[in-house]
Amino acid sequence: MKKQKVILAIVLVAILMASVVSFSAAETTTKEPVTLTIMANQDWVTKPYMKKAWENYEQATGNTLEFIVVPIDSGEQFMMTKFATGNIPDIFMHFGGYGLVPYNPEKNFVDFSDEEWVNDIQPYVKDQAIINGKVYGLPFWEASISGMLYNKEIFSELDIAVPTTQTEFETACETIKNADITPIYLAFKDVWPLLYQFAVDTMVVNTDTLDKLNSNEITYADIPEFTAMVEWYKKMADNGYLGDKFTTNTWDGCPQAMGEGEYAMIYIWDAWVSSDLEPKYPGISDKFGLCPAFLGTPEQGTYEGPNVCLTFANKNSKNVDAVIDFVNFMANPENINIAFEDYATAPVFKSQTSSIPTPQYTESKESIDKVGTASIAWPSIIGFTQVEAAKYIQDVMIGNKTVEQCIEAMDKDRIESARAQQVPGF
Repeated sequence: MKKQKVILAIVLVAILMASVVSFSAAETTTKEPVTLTIMANQDWVTKPYMKKAWENYEQATGNTLEFIVVPIDSGEQFMMTKFATGNIPDIFMHFGGYGLVPYNPEKNFVDFSDEEWVNDIQPYVKDQAIINGKVYGLPFWEASISGMLYNKEIFSELDIAVPTTQTEFETACETIKNADITPIYLAFKDVWPLLYQFAVDTMVVNTDTLDKLNSNEITYADIPEFTAMVEWYKKMADNGYLGDKFTTNTWDGCPQAMGEGEYAMIYIWDAWVSSDLEPKYPGISDKFGLCPAFLGTPEQGTYEGPNVCLTFANKNSKNVDAVIDFVNFMANPENINIAFEDYATAPVFKSQTSSIPTPQYTESKESIDKVGTASIAWPSIIGFTQVEAAKYIQDVMIGNKTVEQCIEAMDKDRIESARAQQVPGF
């Protein structure tokens, strides 16, 4: 993995919440108040359901949660350095799959496989919580569907039908651009919002392809669709579909870009509308629809299914009993339903009855069922990286690399990562 500059984490001590939520159903075993540290990236700590659940825990136990908040785009190196030096927080948040390997889950995290709440996890989420046959993390998260969010008013005014193919999508981009509206907002500066895994998911849905990648029998360069995807990113930039100053676009700028109608579309997940856009632009939710994400391949586009972040407990913590108690508290059905009350998302847990489906999902369900969903690349491809690999795609978009050089660099990093993990065949 390419080295990143380590950025110091921002430590938020004893976050103060404005609202008061009473919670008494979940009993805790902690006797004396303690302070527990949670390491997470700066986007995750702003999730309203996380904040509500954490506040419930503090009020019920008298314990304090101290947050080590890392940058979205460069925090991975910081976190891995902390683990490598043994400076591990009490509680750790991260996605599952092979990306968790550098954190040595067997050595560092509590095995919750036998807890009752494991059976409460929805089937379409459970695989993401299983690492090496064990459940180390609690998937306390939203079950969002990702695709292309589009402004229905702009589409209507320009008489654009919701695209169902890559060809139709490119035609829509041209029509929007000719109307002096920027077709797509891409938070280029933050790197990860390129979300190239949406397309890669479809390339490895065939398990034979995935198996061959993970045994080093083939590379990205051997997959024609991979080249088509990188070429599409270049085409978006060259054709003006991202605007003239797309390289300065940031993730924090997404709500304004979409809320003010400056852009017509964005690659995103449905729950983002309620979590990030609606709070800044009340009543705007109905203005947006969801269609497949078109990234050069496949022709019919794709949706990505739930990709959940997990909460892990440091089994070597001096406060390990309190840490285990924290995770079990979070998993309590009453806490779950208080945290997700009226929040627009599909449920992660079977007992989760207080959340509601997003309007975007409801309106697009027929398309979602037809196209299908996948969330395979990130958790299942050995050596897959969201940020580092996307930087090579960015190099293509701004003319610093050819498509071939980009894919070669992505393969090189992936293979080196697999070798570092001592994966057979590499």
